[in-house]
Amino acid sequence: MSVSNFPNIRQVHSTICWAACIEMVARFLHGQGDFDNIPRSEMPLQRRILKEYYTIEGTLNANLTMLTTFCAIGDGYPSLRPEKKYYQEILKKVFGIHAKQRFQANIPSFTSLRRYTEAGKPVILGMKYPGIQNGNHAVVVTNCQVSEGVKLLRVVDPFANQQRTDICTTGPGKIAYLDYNNLQNRNGQEPSLVSVTTNFLKMAVALQTVLPMEDASLEPSDMQHAGGIEDIRNMVMGFFLDESIFRVRLEDLKVREAVITSHYQTLSAFLNGEPAEELKLLKVLAGKKESLEIMISEKPATDKARAVYEFVGIRESYFTDENVASVKLKFGGHGTGKQVNHFEPNYTLLHLQPGDLTFMVFKQGEERCYVSLSDLPTIGIHYKEPYSFEELRTIILKVFPKYVEYETFTK
Repeated sequence: MSVSNFPNIRQVHSTICWAACIEMVARFLHGQGDFDNIPRSEMPLQRRILKEYYTIEGTLNANLTMLTTFCAIGDGYPSLRPEKKYYQEILKKVFGIHAKQRFQANIPSFTSLRRYTEAGKPVILGMKYPGIQNGNHAVVVTNCQVSEGVKLLRVVDPFANQQRTDICTTGPGKIAYLDYNNLQNRNGQEPSLVSVTTNFLKMAVALQTVLPMEDASLEPSDMQHAGGIEDIRNMVMGFFLDESIFRVRLEDLKVREAVITSHYQTLSAFLNGEPAEELKLLKVLAGKKESLEIMISEKPATDKARAVYEFVGIRESYFTDENVASVKLKFGGHGTGKQVNHFEPNYTLLHLQPGDLTFMVFKQGEERCYVSLSDLPTIGIHYKEPYSFEELRTIILKVFPKYVEYETFTK
């Protein structure tokens, strides 16, 4: 058994994944009917949740403008500080939901997470997350299973690339199956705090028996999920044999040979030319329009050893290459006749956060051409249009100055 009929909701701004997770839990427990009486001026619910956050912080009056312009592309929305139980407080005050939140040095044991999901109870995890920069990311765990010897967590991930001109149009986030051991290693590599929130109950029934949260004891790996790209490809194909992952039939799948390098950077790191976090993406085509991504981390080759690849997870794709076979490429202000090659990629992907800006990056010597996969005309970013580094720098400093200043200050 797993958590069934759990909502999948996109976060409205790139730093309020936590608010989207709270909204999903609230809709899961209450049902849509309980929200019908909310005035339209209070929609979407993430704005109402953010209002309560500012109330808790005692900064509501200072941030009324942020609430008023909530549906506009902008910056300055808060991430949650560690060691304060915002989930627990906001769920209780806004939705009348009892919850237990705690902090620890790593993610809970796989056994503990599975006990909750098999009892039909979701778990919100705030943690270091593959592909997310500048702090932790919040997702909701709804299923735990072992497939092909790999411990997998099914998560509802509210992060999704902004492709809408109306930022407040509610859409789905992404579903992912992540390797538990990889997440455990990722969160244990350096001191960090993992937020764990569970035991969600409506206040009227809060006296019911709840599952105790176990200590997050570390578990040994069942397997070493590392090796070559082909080994990982074959392992992932085995996940689909029972059609439980993404409900995709094996005969409908096509796994590409080409591996796409995807870089993740903060806005300030991009402007300063700092190194980016890197994941390898292996595209899985699940139909004419739908696609998945196998996420792979690489330990580069040395003089004494070959490169080693480790399975990170598989998720619904952030990037669809269906309509970008031909794009405009401009180097030095002049167009080129270059074509996109998805089978032997002549580009890398770039994800800039906060802001959720995604680009295909082409190189000609030392010069780079950034072709947008986001469509945000209100800030000057258009789908499939090319930009130089200087053009992107001007846009970022104009639209996201608070993010850039904050990131620079915290260093």
